[in-house]
Amino acid sequence: MRKKAANVLLSLLEQDQTQRVPLSLRLQNAVRRLIVDGHLAEGERLPSTRTMATDLGLARDTIEAAYQHLEMEGFLERHMGSGTFVTASEHRFIGNRKGTGQRSVAGSAPRLNELSRRGQAIARSGGVPDHASPKPFVVLPDVQSFPLEAWLKLNAKVIRSVKRETLLYADPMGYPPLREEIARYLSAHRGVECSADQILVLNSSQQALGLIASLLMEPGERVGLEEPGFHGARQVFCAAALRLESIPVDEEGISSDRLEKLGSDIRAVYVTPSHQYPLGATLSLQRRLALVRWAERTRGWIIEDDYDSEFRYDGRPIAAIQSLAPSGRVLYVGTFSKVLFPGLRLAYLVLPPALVPAFVSARTLIDGHTAIISQAVLTEFMREGHFATHIRRMRQIYHARRDAFAEAFEKHLSPFASMIFPSGGLHLTALLSDEINEASSVSAAARHAIELPTLRRLYAESKGRQGWLMGFAALPPGEAEKAMRKLAKALQG
Repeated sequence: MRKKAANVLLSLLEQDQTQRVPLSLRLQNAVRRLIVDGHLAEGERLPSTRTMATDLGLARDTIEAAYQHLEMEGFLERHMGSGTFVTASEHRFIGNRKGTGQRSVAGSAPRLNELSRRGQAIARSGGVPDHASPKPFVVLPDVQSFPLEAWLKLNAKVIRSVKRETLLYADPMGYPPLREEIARYLSAHRGVECSADQILVLNSSQQALGLIASLLMEPGERVGLEEPGFHGARQVFCAAALRLESIPVDEEGISSDRLEKLGSDIRAVYVTPSHQYPLGATLSLQRRLALVRWAERTRGWIIEDDYDSEFRYDGRPIAAIQSLAPSGRVLYVGTFSKVLFPGLRLAYLVLPPALVPAFVSARTLIDGHTAIISQAVLTEFMREGHFATHIRRMRQIYHARRDAFAEAFEKHLSPFASMIFPSGGLHLTALLSDEINEASSVSAAARHAIELPTLRRLYAESKGRQGWLMGFAALPPGEAEKAMRKLAKALQG
């Protein structure tokens, strides 16, 4: 026993040596693991503290502290004059066969089919992974141009002013001064009619869609989505066991005629009217009004995702659908991830007043509230004018990058694809020529360390168009053209 325990314990301690925890705690964890995994049998005698200290080259006090703690937890029994023993219990540890290194027992290990149907659907979907770092053509904002110094100064200012009350739980609706700033901004720049009491500050637009699906729709009910459309929204509604109805998009946005033909039992329709994702169309006024009439007649919901409306380069931003719906059938979703930086993790949902209490209650069940410090910093960022200045500056930068990107596209990639010239947003959509296969083009690009988000994956129907989504916002013009030359070379074989 002595040699076996010493050798195994030394091995476990070496594995854990990078952890910044006291040595006695590491020893506790190692001995506990031996017991649970079956390397030390019930009733087996452990070496004395003196012997163990000698064998492991540790202080005797370290061994004593570990033994005492394991005795307190019930893993060990210590008898004066007899020694230290693994506790004998009627409830045996279900460990592995000795030496296998696997802790589960055949037949009892968790399996995918033990998930709920919703859980299995989520697992199969793969979620909606985000990109951690910018690469050529990945759709991200330009964080290099973000006024980080101003943000850090405001952060320091907020930290200095923190009161102890700030360390407690916060308002689940969000930091009240931030909600006031958001309400003022939406009224002035998006035409949204709301008060701070209608705004729910959240961690992401995905969270907003999840709340909407949970609170306003029953499993099996139908929801309309743009075709092609935002993959993240489709995944959220699919996970909520809703029936998804694809509604085609053309140059004027989502087809209101097709929505009407689907019948009156469509519970909600999800739209990106300011800048349709991914094709870039702006929903026409005629169709906006048709959506509002549909919602009022059927008592359906319009879920308006206004994800990057700030960045419109040809003319002023278009007013939100919410401003056209006096009956309050619009749920308006906004995010700061695109306009500021993705790591901020702040979004908001504008609700009709009658729905606010239910959504607040549901929010408390999910995560309570959003971190208060980041909300307070954003409040100051907006109050002091940095937010408006940043939007104006980035609109100019992105406008210039869009134009340079389009010029480089025509120069290098026109033999392989045509582009949908965007009036706003952070990306350009390329439609492949008949001679180019989407999957093959992605593989060829990957061999040259280029990532090409595909268009076909955003179609629910298998007959979707082949193409790429090409982010231009995070790429300086020189880097964008260099990447396009590289991509053209890869496509030429």
